[in-house]
Amino acid sequence: MPDVICHGGGELSESRHGDGGADGQRPETEMPDTNTSSEELPTDLTSERGVPATDEDQSSEGVTQPDPGVFKTSGSFLRDRVAQHLQEQGFGTGDATEDTASPATPDSEGADEPSTAAGGDAAATSSAKDGASAESDAFPEDDTETDGRPASPQDSDDTAPTEAIAVSASAEQAPSEASPAAEEDTAPSGPETRPLQPVNEPADEGEPMWPTPQRLSDVVPQDKDQEEGATPTPTHAPVPDSDPGGGQEQTGRATAEAAGAVATETKAEAGKGRKGKKGGKAPLWWRILRVCLVVVGVGIIAGCGVFAYFYATVEVPDAAQADAVDEGSTFYFADGETVFAERGTSREIISYDQMTAGGDHVVEAVISAEDRGFWTEPGVSVRGTTRAVWSTITGQQVQGGSTVTQQMVRNYFEGVSNERTISRKIQEIIIAIKIDQSESKEWVMEQYLNTIYFGRQAYGIQAAAEAYYHKDVDELTAEEAAFLAAAIQQPTPFGQADVETTPEMKQRWQYVVDGMVTTGAITQAEADAMEFPAPEPERQTTDLSGYRGYMLQEAMRELEQLGYTEDMVNRQGYQIVTTFDQDMMEAAYTAVDEKVSQEELPEGINIGLSTVDPATGEVLAFFGGHDYHANQYDSSFLGSAQAGSAFKPYVLATALEQGYSFNSVVDGRGPQTINGSRIQNAGGSAGGIMSLLQATEISNNLGYINLAREVGYEEIRDTAYAAGLPEGSIHDDQLVPVMPLGANSVRPVDQASGYATFANGGVHVDAHVVREIVNREGENERPEVESNRAVSESTAADLTYVLESVAENGTGRSANLWDPDHPVAGKTGTVRDELSGGGTSAAWFVGYTPQLSTAVGVYSDNNRAFTIPGQSISSTGLPSEIWKSYMTAVMANYEPASFPDPAFGGDNEYWAPEVTPQAPADEEPATPQVPEVPEQPEIPEIPEIPEFPQNPGTGEPEQPTNPEPGDPGDTTEPEEPDNPFLPGTDRGSG
Repeated sequence: MPDVICHGGGELSESRHGDGGADGQRPETEMPDTNTSSEELPTDLTSERGVPATDEDQSSEGVTQPDPGVFKTSGSFLRDRVAQHLQEQGFGTGDATEDTASPATPDSEGADEPSTAAGGDAAATSSAKDGASAESDAFPEDDTETDGRPASPQDSDDTAPTEAIAVSASAEQAPSEASPAAEEDTAPSGPETRPLQPVNEPADEGEPMWPTPQRLSDVVPQDKDQEEGATPTPTHAPVPDSDPGGGQEQTGRATAEAAGAVATETKAEAGKGRKGKKGGKAPLWWRILRVCLVVVGVGIIAGCGVFAYFYATVEVPDAAQADAVDEGSTFYFADGETVFAERGTSREIISYDQMTAGGDHVVEAVISAEDRGFWTEPGVSVRGTTRAVWSTITGQQVQGGSTVTQQMVRNYFEGVSNERTISRKIQEIIIAIKIDQSESKEWVMEQYLNTIYFGRQAYGIQAAAEAYYHKDVDELTAEEAAFLAAAIQQPTPFGQADVETTPEMKQRWQYVVDGMVTTGAITQAEADAMEFPAPEPERQTTDLSGYRGYMLQEAMRELEQLGYTEDMVNRQGYQIVTTFDQDMMEAAYTAVDEKVSQEELPEGINIGLSTVDPATGEVLAFFGGHDYHANQYDSSFLGSAQAGSAFKPYVLATALEQGYSFNSVVDGRGPQTINGSRIQNAGGSAGGIMSLLQATEISNNLGYINLAREVGYEEIRDTAYAAGLPEGSIHDDQLVPVMPLGANSVRPVDQASGYATFANGGVHVDAHVVREIVNREGENERPEVESNRAVSESTAADLTYVLESVAENGTGRSANLWDPDHPVAGKTGTVRDELSGGGTSAAWFVGYTPQLSTAVGVYSDNNRAFTIPGQSISSTGLPSEIWKSYMTAVMANYEPASFPDPAFGGDNEYWAPEVTPQAPADEEPATPQVPEVPEQPEIPEIPEIPEFPQNPGTGEPEQPTNPEPGDPGDTTEPEEPDNPFLPGTDRGSG
């Protein structure tokens, strides 16, 4: 059996050695036996000095003797290791032939023996079997020592088992890839050798001798290794041939090709290792789920951070927004209880106790309709909020708060807008949570029920109870409470419901009732017994027909003068108590309407009536028109006309205040030429020299004109302003001699206020129509009414005495009540339109009792003459009749009273000219002004011729004397004087 079997390139060759490998004999017994598989071959075939190990007996011809210590084996392992080692040492492939089998020559001994194949087969089988036992042995780095002898196993270092395993695994694929190349290269070099036949039995049981051949691309694609960043095995550079022999050249080329194949296989195995460590990709669903979980987690963390930021920065507002507490103002008659008008938002703020005074069913009905978890939730509903946020994020719709607390926050607090945004929603949620922590549930419900809109212009539960069922909230039944709670969701349709209701309303009402059963507010039996409560017909809360519209209009005007804007009145919930007495308002309306109905009153003609309390300045009643809806022009507060002779009391008051007595004498004769103008008394009356009392009774024009010249026009105006006429109502161009005839325009309320000063002892209190302005806190904000002393008390008493005489003996007799318990003092005034032929353009009667001052004026819009069918348009006519009818009705409610006694103060002044006494008959007048032609004296009868006396006297006939001037009281109507007024104005008369 051959000592060494060398496998190479798929062929088998034998070599027999004798002693020293010379005669084909078996080596000495002291030669170490080597039974090593292909996996146990050394990794380094060079000596320590770095030169190839050679036999010392090598001949000079360059014939390389085989090293007896080197065994030849097959597979890619040897080729790989040899090629790598030679390349690392810098030698060519020719040097490797020492370790490879020499090609068989023809003269080799026993070359053609049939035992070669058999022996080769046996050797291969033996080598394969022995390889299993020798896999764990260490191989030396060098096969030989420096002297050429084989290195013993003890002299070699151990190699890592893993390296051996990796190399073995690489070698398994070598026969299928490298052997064909080796066959092609070695076949021409030597004699034909039969290919090695595989043995019948494998080296190990159950395991083939060689693995199934595979391509590298079947294991790992080339580009796969590049993608995964595998480090390619370096390709060994070819080594130049040192042996010119063909065999060596072919053997070296085959070895290099085999080494390249091994490098490729090693790279593939390394790729497999890396791929195994990395592992395959996760399933698609897991990767998607993992991304979603990460996004959700990040979103939750971000949301918590945003919420924490807002919770720390958002503060609960400290004030309610204006719209949340808007409450319309209510206007009352003077009694403070009877409402005649409302303005602005219909809302009445009430407390929680008032809401539940009639039972808890009102609150429980609202909870059933809007928020059934109200008593237990922390201000917000997690489910409701999540639903709202999801709807907002997905773009379905931006939903509002679903809890009562959130709705209250949105509607009540200032700074929380109604914008449908996410930021506003977050703000609303945070404030709701904080409110729930700081305030009671009862407080939240109170604000909610006072701010929510129920329809029918009703804000708040109290206004809703009045609007739908005409009752207070504590009078509502459970059925009615459920209806109002149902109306919160859709207030407009419910507000339009009358006795006719829709099925949808009933369904919503039933939903609320069922919810009350669910929350335990009522029992199922109580719910079954309920009937749908149809609301009452809607009624007009503010009726402005008749005189109500005029009252509201004047109250609003005065509020504006006091600094209360219309917006404040409409939104701040004032309780406004006016000065208007309801009974007196009715009496004024009746007095006018009975005399002249709306149909009988010509267009452009106005009747104004105003009554003022002298002690307080309150306007207790007035007539501004028949119907506010038909005509908004208030004839008492807006309309005005020339005062006529009703202005004369201000002139008399000025004289009395200056120390003159009402017994002072004035020249009231007419006509008179004053400042170049011819002036006459009313009706062409001659007048005369008379006292101020007499001049006032008959309303003498010339006597007051002369009085005004004495006391001063500026002083008269000051007295009129102090008494109550508005500042600026008397213009500078009206400060003329005819000023007492009332060329200035006045309103009925102004005249009533001015005469009230005289009735109040000379103290003027500003006329006003608003008594109280009560705010939500119950405080009266009405400023104190201003007052001033216009004239002294004695002046007022004397003036009243004179005006009382007018009502009893003068032009005011038609207005006198003739009631000793209610004396009357007053003055008439008539304005003539001289441009239209002397017709009446305005007529007045202004008078007062100890308790009331009333002015009645009938006038045209354009200060032109007018007529009313069936009426006498003069001061003693229609105005006096209306005054008397009205005052008779209202004074019946007053206790008897009397005017103060007159003071009879002041000095008696005589402003009339001196009257020349009549001259004696025998004296001629010194300077007769205009001698008149004497009447023709009668012709005396011719007497009989008497006897001549002895001494007859001579006598002359008596000369007629000049007649005296006419008597001042002569009633002969003189020629009409020129108009002393400015162009376009009228002349006043009594």
